[in-house]
Amino acid sequence: MKRLLFILTTLLACAATLYGEEAEEREKIVFTPQWTSQCQFAGYYVAQEKGFYADAGLEVEIKQPSTSKPAIEYLKSGESQIITMQLAQALCEMGKGAPLVNILQTSQQSSLLLVSRQPVKDIRDLRGKRIGCWKTNFAVTAQAADHILSLQIEWIPFIQNINLFISGAIDGTLATSYNEYYQLLFSGVELNEEKVIRFSRIGYDIPEDGVYVTREFYRKHRDLATKFAEASRKGWEWAAAHPEEALDIAVRYIRMQETGTNIVLQKYLLEETLRLLHDPTDGRMTFRLKPESVAQANRVLQEGGILEKPVSYQLLTEGHE
Repeated sequence: MKRLLFILTTLLACAATLYGEEAEEREKIVFTPQWTSQCQFAGYYVAQEKGFYADAGLEVEIKQPSTSKPAIEYLKSGESQIITMQLAQALCEMGKGAPLVNILQTSQQSSLLLVSRQPVKDIRDLRGKRIGCWKTNFAVTAQAADHILSLQIEWIPFIQNINLFISGAIDGTLATSYNEYYQLLFSGVELNEEKVIRFSRIGYDIPEDGVYVTREFYRKHRDLATKFAEASRKGWEWAAAHPEEALDIAVRYIRMQETGTNIVLQKYLLEETLRLLHDPTDGRMTFRLKPESVAQANRVLQEGGILEKPVSYQLLTEGHE
């Protein structure tokens, strides 16, 4: 019996040592999504929970940003090595000199909406109106459209909710099809297609969320960036195949972060986020940034007076696509 106990103790000690060595060998990465915790980022939570990052040899810390400090600031300061951001935002940052590389493209469609208090036939009906927009740079495509169409919109900034619209302080508000749109519906606002302008249907279907690193990080740690992208893709594919379980995982993470929300909103949010992963032309989830999407975003931002020079697809992807 003593010999058996000795053998078991030795085996357990060896296992603990091996586990510790394995954990130490994992490369540590800090990842910051572009917004506070919600099902918009479910694929990354799944990749963490299901061990896809660990299996890739990565120890990933998911560090959510504050509403007053965008993810790009975490990347610039070195607090995070990998972030998510919208394509239009990334091009604007690169236009200012930020050396960014897209390593994974999740969104394949635009979620951007403009919700009007009164029925409208065309976005031009909102000329000169007071429209709510995020303080962060999520509104850049809409502001480019404002310039192109000479709408002279008065943009009223908000941080993260629909209170300005609900209170009647503004004539309309920008929203995403996965978040604020449902917040408005759940708050009792009567919405129909005559009050909703979808930018994807008026020539501004610019895909949004992608995963970005600095060019320096990519050149020094291309293998880590590739492993993170592949594990994240697995997370999203698993979430798409198991949406109910993915919702449970995401909600647990959201509650751990003490983000105020409810499971009904998050369910709709996840369903719409998963829809946006699919290419509208063939319905596939490619996780790839298309050259034509970059060309369109460049054109809109240049015509909108926001981007001086186009950012090449080759520069944005560092030739890995």
